[in-house]
Amino acid sequence: MKIIILEGIATSGKTSVIKELSKTLAKQKASFSVISEVETLLPLLDNKDKRKSIDFLKPILKKAGDKEQDFIIFDRLFFTHIFRTNCAIEDFFEIENSIRTNAILILLKIYEAKIPERINLARKHRDKDWNDYADKKGSESEVNNYYIDQQRFLLKLTQNSSLNCKIYDTSNMNFSDIAADIVKLL
Repeated sequence: MKIIILEGIATSGKTSVIKELSKTLAKQKASFSVISEVETLLPLLDNKDKRKSIDFLKPILKKAGDKEQDFIIFDRLFFTHIFRTNCAIEDFFEIENSIRTNAILILLKIYEAKIPERINLARKHRDKDWNDYADKKGSESEVNNYYIDQQRFLLKLTQNSSLNCKIYDTSNMNFSDIAADIVKLL
């Protein structure tokens, strides 16, 4: 089983890439499961305790590992938890180490100058809950800066990770091309 982890800020295209990956893997008749951020992140959305995040993720990884699938695709896993708990990658060593031999981490990034545009686009097609969540971060400028800072943090994490990491720029929303390239990596 190969684990594919997609990380990135809100609006970076994780859901779109997962849809394209799913189509490609289905065409190849590969068995796979998608574990969404509804399972990996949202239950602890406001958590600041690293131990709570680690203890939360361990059974999710165990359950995923018990599946007899060719691929498990995670819509976020531990990088976003590291950011939200203001930790270092070393604090999540036990999570990273448990998947190191069979995981690839895909970080989707957006050219920083395009982040405000992408957030505004998301505001038009996402639900009220997402908009309310984004608004909690402050003014429009503060929201944009929050996501810019988060992306910078995630990029630094890839430099310190022991996982095989690949970064894709999704500024042009070329999600099907990215998914096709990810499949080639596998």
